[in-house]
Amino acid sequence: MCRHAVPHVVAATTLGRDTPWQERAGNATGSIHMVDLLRTTGAAVRGLALPGFMDNALRQADAIRQGKMLGPIAPNKKLPHTAARDTAAAAAGLLIDRGWSGQEDVPVLGPKELSYADLAAIVSEVIGRDVRYEHQTYEAYKQAAIARGLTDAFAQGYVDMLRAKEEGMDNVASRYTAIIGPTSFRQWVQEELKPAVSD
Repeated sequence: MCRHAVPHVVAATTLGRDTPWQERAGNATGSIHMVDLLRTTGAAVRGLALPGFMDNALRQADAIRQGKMLGPIAPNKKLPHTAARDTAAAAAGLLIDRGWSGQEDVPVLGPKELSYADLAAIVSEVIGRDVRYEHQTYEAYKQAAIARGLTDAFAQGYVDMLRAKEEGMDNVASRYTAIIGPTSFRQWVQEELKPAVSD
């Protein structure tokens, strides 16, 4: 970027910068430091600071067909979620209109915060079959990730990130300064998840 004098950079990153969790959020911490490296170039940088993606539910398509969604975060913990399409639209908007300068992270959030119990209930309603959130321990989550082929260190990075989210890392983001994506989780399930889990 320095060699070619790239003036503006937009990067996907994570929520958590300047919070107590910044240096202990596993894979999220790595994402924050990635943007730190981009900032050293002197370019104007916007880090699109993201919560969990709605699209991650697609990874649970097989479990959903069996009537469950799995995860280690407490069932009733309300968290922001965003759709990948809304993140892409936010990035495109910043790249098209480059009247900005400086270096900062901008949260990209969905319309409302939802718990994983809420997500499972919405999935159940939209796809027309009973789906419940099954709460795992963090150790069970880690071992399942290793069984899928992740290294111990990478699986631990996910555990540390999700634990930070459960403790409140993602809830610190202000909706007043965030880009709020228009896609609701219900809409996303109808358009993206339902076709993927239909028999």
